[in-house]
Amino acid sequence: MKSFLPVALAAGLLLPAQPAAGADPKGLTEASEFQVLLIGNSHSSRHGLPELLAETIRAGLPGASVHAEAAPRWKFLDERIDDEVTARALESRNWTHVILQAQKYSTSGRYAHPTDATEAWIRRVRVRRAAPILFPEWGRRGENGEGLRVHRLHMGIAEREPACIAPVGLAWEIVSRRNPSIRLHEYDGNHSNPAGALLTALVLYQTVTGRSAERLPPIESVRVKAAIQETLRRAAGEAHRVIPQEPGLCKPAPADGGEDSPAPDDAAQERADESVIQ
Repeated sequence: MKSFLPVALAAGLLLPAQPAAGADPKGLTEASEFQVLLIGNSHSSRHGLPELLAETIRAGLPGASVHAEAAPRWKFLDERIDDEVTARALESRNWTHVILQAQKYSTSGRYAHPTDATEAWIRRVRVRRAAPILFPEWGRRGENGEGLRVHRLHMGIAEREPACIAPVGLAWEIVSRRNPSIRLHEYDGNHSNPAGALLTALVLYQTVTGRSAERLPPIESVRVKAAIQETLRRAAGEAHRVIPQEPGLCKPAPADGGEDSPAPDDAAQERADESVIQ
């Protein structure tokens, strides 16, 4: 696994564009309720990302009960460890999925930031029986390969503390390399513009629901042309095919304690409690 994933990650983006999936991915979730919390910084909320994610879920699963929101304040994950506001947000609902964004990383790639806070958040989310989803963000404009480095960083985190990974940065790399005329960044070269926010929502949609983003209809509320939306949907789907992962990691733990996504053991509970106290 460790030797294959980086190779697939690098090679997959150099392959010709792949055809759209003919069917939804294996491990399709049949859930009718999606309660999604995004914990992170401005990249988790710009251009109404939580609402946009909810809209894509409703478009793909008409009739599903959907709620998505971002935790208050913009902070890195290590800054939220002792933040009571974030703790209350996590405890405010029976979340099905908690998306964790804003792990610090070195933009130059020369330095390594600690990941223990992100790993602690994964444990806390699992104790709540929600599915922890890592959100490796996109690279800055003109910095090809930065999204790959950030994704690799999160793969390492998930190897130490099992979690689902939403391949956001990979999808951005696919679009930036194949369709450089499509702008995804704001003028600051860092934050997403409406097209970038839509691409991010499409990736999160497929990660959360298990359904192919390529089969979604155009999202009419977004000021992004239909042809561009099609390109973004294909990139979101392809990013998930570059590095497949165990579908069970992206599902909440069943309330009946089934085998699909086992509840945390006592040791996991103790580790999570310990991280809250520290």
